[in-house]
Amino acid sequence: MRVQSTPQHPFDLTPAPPLDVRQHALFLDFDGTLVEIADRPHDVIVTDTLRALLTDLHSATASALALISGRTIADMESLLGEQFAHIAGVHGHEMKFGDEVRRDEAAHSPIPFAAAEIRVLQRNEQMPALVEDKGASLALHYRHAPHAEQQVRRIALDIAARRGLRVLEGKMVIELIAGPHTKGDALMNFMRTPPFAARTPIMIGDDVTDEHGFRAARAAGGFGILVGPPRPTDATHCLADPAAVHAWLQAGLTR
Repeated sequence: MRVQSTPQHPFDLTPAPPLDVRQHALFLDFDGTLVEIADRPHDVIVTDTLRALLTDLHSATASALALISGRTIADMESLLGEQFAHIAGVHGHEMKFGDEVRRDEAAHSPIPFAAAEIRVLQRNEQMPALVEDKGASLALHYRHAPHAEQQVRRIALDIAARRGLRVLEGKMVIELIAGPHTKGDALMNFMRTPPFAARTPIMIGDDVTDEHGFRAARAAGGFGILVGPPRPTDATHCLADPAAVHAWLQAGLTR
């Protein structure tokens, strides 16, 4: 069992440099980065303006834009549409390359057993979190019940230890994940293929779950942009909130 920890070496964050759609490869988190986080995952608000902006960026970058999320690919496509050629779902367990979707099915085997344990807790009214089964992971959301954080963490760690799962903590969510994949792995997999290869990667995210992506972008000669208040991070630049992300992306289209 591995528990995701916060970065050990914070940087002095500076404003994000301009986006160059001809030279940069964009890797975008979703919740907290492109949309404001909601109490329940399917309550997020995705505007037509955002969909149009991402579609224009997809074209302007010659498809060198990838969505990298903890959500499933199917969930992302239901919210944003199916026009995007590159999506990483469930922190890289699912990878979409054009018409091909690859899934690490072998890593999923412990999840049904963990889900069965959680259903028993739910029946006994001992699970205060909202449970989201993503196939390769189980996300325990407690934004609607922040007082239950310690209880949810204890449950997650106990199940993870028994089932050999990894624990990944984010904003008001604790996730039980099968297999070793991270958003950094997803970014590097994309960077090995056209149209990302030979471009400078930019990873944009708001949560500790995006830190692997920040580190991978830096290792590939690019950088990370943290969305939200400053905190210990491996990103080097910052944007205040999703609205600032939209404005930065829009400015890159008009340069």
